[in-house]
Amino acid sequence: MTERLLDLTIGPVGGLTSPLDALRAAAEDAPYLARLLNRHAGAAEAMTDNNLSDLFSAQLHAISSLPSDTPLDDVSRVLRTSKEVSHMIAAAGDLSGHWDVSRVTQSLTDLADVSVRAALEVAFAEAVRRGDVAPTPVEDSGLFLIAMGKMGARELNYSSDIDLIAVFDPDRFKTAARSQKDAAAKIIRDVVQLLEARTEHGYVFRTDLRLRPDPGSTQIAVSASAALDYYETIGQNWERMAYIKARVCAGDQDAGGKYLEALEPYVWRHHLDYWAIADIHAIKRQIHAQGRHAELDAKDFDVKLGRGGIREIEFFVQTQQLILGGRNSDLRSRETLSALRALEEIDAVDTDLAEDLDRAYAYLRAVEHRIQMVNDEQTHRLPDTPERRAKIARLCGVELEVFEADLAKVRRRVHSAYSDLFAQEERLSGEGGNLVFTGVDDDPDTLATLAEMGFSSPETVTKAVRNWHRGGVAGTRSARGRQLLTVLTPRLLQMMADAGEPDAAFTRFGDFLSGVRGGVQALSLMLAEPALTADLIATMSFAPKLARDLASRPALLDAMLDARFQHPVQDDPAGEREAALRALAESCEYFEDVLNAARRFHREEAFRIGYQLLRGKAHAVEAGAAYADLADACIAVLADAAKAEIERRFGPWTAKWAVCGLGKLGGREMTATSDLDIMVIYEPQEGQEDLAARFTQRLISALSAPTEEGALYEVDMQLRPSGRAGPVAVKISAFETYYQDKAWTWEFMALTRLRPIAGDPDLCARIQDLTCKAVGECSSKPGLTDDVADMRRRIARERKPSSRWDLKLAEGGVVDAEFVVQHAMLLAAAETPGVVKANTLAAIDALSASGRVSSAEASALRDGLSLQLNLQQALRIAASDQYDPSAASEGLKTWLAGVVDITDFASLEAELFARQDAIAEVRLKKLGPLATETPASSVEPSG
Repeated sequence: MTERLLDLTIGPVGGLTSPLDALRAAAEDAPYLARLLNRHAGAAEAMTDNNLSDLFSAQLHAISSLPSDTPLDDVSRVLRTSKEVSHMIAAAGDLSGHWDVSRVTQSLTDLADVSVRAALEVAFAEAVRRGDVAPTPVEDSGLFLIAMGKMGARELNYSSDIDLIAVFDPDRFKTAARSQKDAAAKIIRDVVQLLEARTEHGYVFRTDLRLRPDPGSTQIAVSASAALDYYETIGQNWERMAYIKARVCAGDQDAGGKYLEALEPYVWRHHLDYWAIADIHAIKRQIHAQGRHAELDAKDFDVKLGRGGIREIEFFVQTQQLILGGRNSDLRSRETLSALRALEEIDAVDTDLAEDLDRAYAYLRAVEHRIQMVNDEQTHRLPDTPERRAKIARLCGVELEVFEADLAKVRRRVHSAYSDLFAQEERLSGEGGNLVFTGVDDDPDTLATLAEMGFSSPETVTKAVRNWHRGGVAGTRSARGRQLLTVLTPRLLQMMADAGEPDAAFTRFGDFLSGVRGGVQALSLMLAEPALTADLIATMSFAPKLARDLASRPALLDAMLDARFQHPVQDDPAGEREAALRALAESCEYFEDVLNAARRFHREEAFRIGYQLLRGKAHAVEAGAAYADLADACIAVLADAAKAEIERRFGPWTAKWAVCGLGKLGGREMTATSDLDIMVIYEPQEGQEDLAARFTQRLISALSAPTEEGALYEVDMQLRPSGRAGPVAVKISAFETYYQDKAWTWEFMALTRLRPIAGDPDLCARIQDLTCKAVGECSSKPGLTDDVADMRRRIARERKPSSRWDLKLAEGGVVDAEFVVQHAMLLAAAETPGVVKANTLAAIDALSASGRVSSAEASALRDGLSLQLNLQQALRIAASDQYDPSAASEGLKTWLAGVVDITDFASLEAELFARQDAIAEVRLKKLGPLATETPASSVEPSG
C-alpha cells in the first residue's frame, strides 16, 4: 500500500520562533547567512515577529522608486544591498516558521520582478540618452521581458537564477542610430550586466536568456514576429511546456500581453494529434531514470533533478496541463500547486495523491532553500557526508535521522506517482539512465549515462540531438519528424552503444538525418521496424561506405524491407541480376535512363551484398563472386545499351565484339571498392573500324560517368595490349599476335585472370582458346621465374606496406599469394592447361590436384589467402584501404574478429601473422626474398 505523507516535519531552527534568534542560530551552519547578519546588522536588529512583510516591502520600494536617471553605480549598489537584506528577511521568516514556502517563493519572485524592471528602465533610459531608441517610456516602447520557469510561476528558490526571454514588437519598437535587433540586444546586455556583475556589494540575479527561440543562432533579444514564426514552425513540446509559466515581468505590458495571447494556440492546443501526445510521453521517458529502487534512499540526493525530486512533480503536473489544458482553461495556471489542485478538481488526479504531492512539493522546496542558504550557491544537491547533511537537517529543525527518513518517504511517493504517469508508454523506454535532451542545459545525469554507454564526447551528442530536435537537419524539418525522433532517440542511442561503435554510429546517423528529405517516412519506418533499425545502426557503426550510401540515398531503407534483401547472396540463381537489370533497361526510353536505372540497381545490390558481408551472412569468396556477378550484369546490359546507342547514331554495327574482365573482376574476387579492369576485343568488319572505338568509349562512359544517380565504377583499361599507348578496342588478330611476340611476363600473369563477360559467344570462346594458348607458350619463356621474382621485389621496393595489416602488400599478403599462384600457373600451363583459373583459390586447388604445388604449400596459400580476403572484404566496407589497429576502437576490433569467427582481436592478429608467415615462406621458396637483389635462380628449380 502506498505510504501517505501526513507527518512530514520542517520546523523552526532549534525550535526558535523569533526571526532574529532563528537567523542567528542558522548562521552557525550557513556561512552566507552569517555574512548577511554581519553586513546588515541594523536591518537584522529591526526584525520582529510581526514586521517582516513591511521590512521586505520597504526593500522592494527602495528598488522600484529608483529614478530612471539614477547613476548606474548607485543603481547597482541599491539593487545589491536590497537583495541581500531581502534575502536575510526571507531567510528569517522561513527559518522561524513565520513564512511558509509559498510566501517565501512569492517574495523572492517579487524581488526579482522589481529588480528586473528597475534594470530595464535604467538601461532603456541610457539607450535614449545615447540616441539608440526614440525617447519614449519603456512601458510604451514595444520592448518587454518574459519571465519563464520558476520566476514566471512566482516560485523562485532562494539562490535561483532567473530565466528571461527578451522580445520586441517590430511595429512599436522605435530606434534611431541602431537597427532594432542591435538596439534591443544592447539594452538587454546592459540589463544583464546590472543584475549579474559581481561587485563589492555582491550580485543581484544570475540571468539566463537561453530559453529564447534557437539560442545558438539568435541575438539575445528577438522580434515578436520571428519568435512566433519559430514556434509555429519548429517549436517543440518542451518549449510549449515552458510557456505554461510565461508572463510579462518588465517593459511594455500591452505588447507583451498581445505576444503571449498570440502564442496561446501554440501552447494550448484544443486537439492534440497522436504524435504530439507520443512526443510528450517520450519527454517523460527521456527524463525517467531507470535503476534500482534502493537509489531512492541515496544520501547525496539532488532535490530538483533526482529521482523523486521537484522536477518529477513539475513534470507530472505540466504534461497533464499540456494535454488537457487546450480544452479546459482552468488548468492553465502558472503555479505548480494551483495547477495540481485544478487537476484534482476535474478528477485527473486522485485527491490523496494531490494532497501528498502538494506536501511533497512544499517539503522539497523548503529543503532546497536550506541547501542554498548555506553558501548562496545555485545547487540542489545534499552534501555527501553525514556531518554536512546534519547541518541541512538542523536548518530544517530536525535531527538527521528524522530528516533522512522523511526525505526517503517523500521520494518514494513522488517517484511512484511519476512512474505511473503514462505507465503503458513507459514500456517502450530503453534501459539505462537519464537521456534528457529537452531545454538548453546539459543534464548531468544524461552526460553520465552517455559516457557509460561509450560515447567519448557526451556534450557533443547532447548538442547535436538538441539541434536535431530544433529542426536543424533535413530529416527533422517537419514537426512530425521531430516528434518521431523524440520517441526514437533513447532506443537509437542504446543500439549505438550495443553495436560497440557509438561515436561512429552517431556521426553517421547524423549524416543520414542531414541527407534524408522524407524524414517522417524514414523515421516512421525505423520506429515500426526495430530489427531493421538495429541492423541500420550496426551498418552505420562499422561500414562507412554503406553508411554514406544510406546518407545520400535514404530510399535504400525500403530495399532493406524487401524479402530478397535477407536472402543469402550465395544462393542467388545464376543470371538473376542480369535478367532483373535487363528488364529495367528495356523499360527505359533513353540511353541516359538506362544509365540511371543501372546505378539505382547497382546501389541496392551492392548495399545488399555489403550488408550481408557486414552481418556475417556472406564470406569473402561469396561476397567477391556476388560483387563480380553484379559487375558482370552491369557490363552486359550497358554494353548492349552502348551498342544500341552507337547504332542509333551511326547505323548498324555488325562486327563481333566481347568485353573481358581481368584482375579482381576476372577472378570474381571483387570488393565493395574495386574498379573494373576490362578489355574490349572485336573482329572487325570492313568500313566499320571506327565504330569499335566509339562503342568502347561509350561503354566506358556508361560504366564510369557520374549521372544524377551518382557514379557506378572506375574503369581501368591499362591491361589491354600496349596499355595506354594502344587502341581502346583491340582487334582479335592484334590480341593474338601481341601475346606471341610483344607481351611482357607481367602481362601473361594478368592474362591468367582474363574472363570473357559479354558479347558474341563464339568470339568469347575463341578469346579463351587464344588466352590458353598464349599462357601455355609462356611456360617455356626463358627467365620466367627471374622475371616474376624481379617484379615482386620491385613492388616491394616501390610500394612498401604500411604494416602487416596492409593485407595487399605485406609480406605473406595477397600480392605474395597471387604472385606465387600466377607463377605456378605460367610454369604448368603448357603441360597442364587445366590449372589456369582466373580465381586464385580455384587455381590453388587445381595446382594442388595436379601436383604442381605440394599439399602443405596449397594449405598455406589457401588458408592464408582465404583469411586475408575475408578481412580485406570486411575492411573495404569498414575502413576503406587504411586500417591501423593502434587507432581502431575496441568495438571495431571485436567486430573484425567476429567476421572471421575468431574469439577476440588478439587471437585474430596472431592467426593472421602466422598465416602471412606461412605464405611468405612459400614465396621465399618459389621466388626468393624481397629485400635483396638475389637472383631467382637461387630458389627452388621450376618444373
